[in-house]
Amino acid sequence: MSIPDYRIFFRRCAAFFLAGVLAAGSASAQQAAPPAAAPEQAEEAKAEQPQEQPDQSEMDTVIMALCHEITILKKNEEKRMAIRKTLVREADATYNYFDTRVYEMSAVLYALDDQKIFTLAFYCKAASSLVKTYYAQKPDFQGQEERLDKEIERIKKLASSLEEVNTDTLSQASLVQRDEALYACQELEESLQSEKEQISYLKELFSSLNGKIDALNNESAKLFTALFNRVFYTPSHAARYIFLKPHKTYETCMGAWETSADSKLQLPSDPETLKHYGLILLGIILCSYCLSRLIIFLGFRNTLKKTRHYNKRHAFANVTTILIVALILVIASLRTPNYLLESAASLGAEFLLLVSAILFSLVTRLPYGTINSGIRIYMPYLLLGGFFMLLRMFMAPNIIVDISMPILFTLVSLFSLLTWVRQRHKLPRLDRFFSTVSLVFTILGSVLCWTGFSFMAFLVLMTWIMLMTSILLLVGLWDLLHHYENRRKERNKRAILWFRPFISKLLLPCLTIFLILFSIIWPAATFDMGDLIINKIFATTEIKDLLTFSWSSVITVILMAIVLNYLIFLGKNTLHEIYGEDYEVGTIPTFVTLSTLFLWGLFVFTALIIMNANYNGLLMVMGGLSMGIGFALKDTIENIISGLSLMLGRLRQGDMIECDGYRGRVSSLGYRSTMIETLDGSIIAFQNSQLFNKNFRNMTRNHKFECVKVEVGISYGTDVERARKIILETLATLPFLSKVKKTSVVLDSFGDSAVNLGVWVWVPVMTKSSSLSSVREHIYNAFNEHGISIPFPQQDLYVKEFPGGAPVQGT
Repeated sequence: MSIPDYRIFFRRCAAFFLAGVLAAGSASAQQAAPPAAAPEQAEEAKAEQPQEQPDQSEMDTVIMALCHEITILKKNEEKRMAIRKTLVREADATYNYFDTRVYEMSAVLYALDDQKIFTLAFYCKAASSLVKTYYAQKPDFQGQEERLDKEIERIKKLASSLEEVNTDTLSQASLVQRDEALYACQELEESLQSEKEQISYLKELFSSLNGKIDALNNESAKLFTALFNRVFYTPSHAARYIFLKPHKTYETCMGAWETSADSKLQLPSDPETLKHYGLILLGIILCSYCLSRLIIFLGFRNTLKKTRHYNKRHAFANVTTILIVALILVIASLRTPNYLLESAASLGAEFLLLVSAILFSLVTRLPYGTINSGIRIYMPYLLLGGFFMLLRMFMAPNIIVDISMPILFTLVSLFSLLTWVRQRHKLPRLDRFFSTVSLVFTILGSVLCWTGFSFMAFLVLMTWIMLMTSILLLVGLWDLLHHYENRRKERNKRAILWFRPFISKLLLPCLTIFLILFSIIWPAATFDMGDLIINKIFATTEIKDLLTFSWSSVITVILMAIVLNYLIFLGKNTLHEIYGEDYEVGTIPTFVTLSTLFLWGLFVFTALIIMNANYNGLLMVMGGLSMGIGFALKDTIENIISGLSLMLGRLRQGDMIECDGYRGRVSSLGYRSTMIETLDGSIIAFQNSQLFNKNFRNMTRNHKFECVKVEVGISYGTDVERARKIILETLATLPFLSKVKKTSVVLDSFGDSAVNLGVWVWVPVMTKSSSLSSVREHIYNAFNEHGISIPFPQQDLYVKEFPGGAPVQGT
């Protein structure tokens, strides 16, 4: 990298300033040495001094600055050349490595055909990985050439500046410095030219390697297409010879196995090597079992006793053993330099993790006595998958798979059917459902195997098993978390209220998405086609003039929806804790509803951006469908608009209203309808458009009190003013009456038996009945205390004479 121009400018300025200071100091020293001369002598000396001396000092200064600059440039270039030499060595090593690997990979791919699917898939994936690694590590020669050209051009300009200097005005020392600087520039230029030639040579080598890499990539893609067609579209006819020519079939299988082993494109299969690896695996299993027993019995004994799972300790130890073995295989796959051993170890670890997930779910969910029944139900399918994994690890030829898989699928189908009949009544409904579906897929796989699609049968079965395992794992985790929740419920009730929603609304849905993806990718990865599925997920799909999206963007949108739903729930719970009973009344429900609507609208807008929506196309489609959608959703749209209008002004959740003779509280104010809870406890639903067009009474819109008249009768002759005063003093002590709106007592009418007083009181709307009862009770007690009687209706009957003419006694 060349030095920036501003650094060169400052260095030159500093050099000129230093040279000027030195020149000024030398001149002052020379003037101070001789004694002061007379003015005439000074003039004569000045006349005799040549006029070129100032020019000579200035050129010396320029030469000094240029030489100083070239010295700095030479040091920097030497450092850069050392770095570039290291980069060149690394590039040369990279070329040698990839050239060798491309040659080896090309030789292997050209020697393969579609009769060895496992080997073909493995090396196709290895070739694709090699191509990706090459383009990731390929050095950038274009940038290095441009930097070298700039540095060479700069050195040439410096050398040209030195050559154009007038040597007649230079001192002897400056001439020597100039010649040394020119020589240094020449050396630097030659070195940089040599580096440029070396880089150009490497660039040509890598250009030729690019052609080899592209040819390898094309060959890999062609073979991968043949592999895909062989798995899904091209049936094998080997299964028909199982019963027709069994002896010849056996000889053909053994010959294909020996030929495959001689090609050294699979794991070692000789007896000594297998015995060696078998002893190692047996030692790993024994050590893992001992370690798991220590972990369970020393670390989790008390936990198992508290959760009442102590009788399952041996089952938990077995699950832990499988997990430890899987972990050891993962470590081995990371440490081994052999690609085949790495692939075999990783496949074995993945299969063991699948088995441990199913066993963990069974041990966690089922009672101790039914665990063995669950294992008998699921184990045949796992053994079938394990056998296929062994064929994959040893890169078995196609004919061995096509001969062995139909027989194994048929045997497993019969054994699974027998086990299902005997054990299904002992298992919960979920396990019965999964065992039934697994049996159906196994029978379907048997049909596919006998028709020649053995590989596709395995893909279908393993995809279902992986999806089933994911669901069982989620159910087992949920059951375990349920036990944990019950244990902590008494300790911290508030914390447990937040724990369950976090698990059920956020963690488990997100985990479900990832497990479904994994259940699709993993079976394909056994054929080394996992990258193909991943590329399909990230590949863009275009709906003309509407959307340009990928499945990865769809998954992103789903995850965003899950997170947003949990955040909305979290916000509602937080507001409920803050406001308590006031959460369901007033403006808070309206705020929550409108905020939720706004957030989901923002989510839809963001989702359209992520999906690369074409807004013009969407508007055209919506415009074309607007008439039909408008007629179909006319009532719905009207209700939504009316609901928003009610929320923004006329109505709030918790208001007490009267409409069509019904009086009740607004229990729910939604987008389409409004729920009214009447005083008798029933629920009446009004469509928002209907309620919007009605003249309903909102009893709590302005305040929470209602003015009601209570009629009270007093006897004729009673002092009305005294009765009014007693009533006002009595009601002033009631705390539930309004303190702003005053109670008033008026003479309402003259009745037949009493003087009727009207007591107008402001009672709470929500407790109208109980408040009025309390008002009447206090008035009645106050009148009794003060001797004021409340008359009851009565009539006086005057009889003039009795029948028979008897006179009436008295008046």
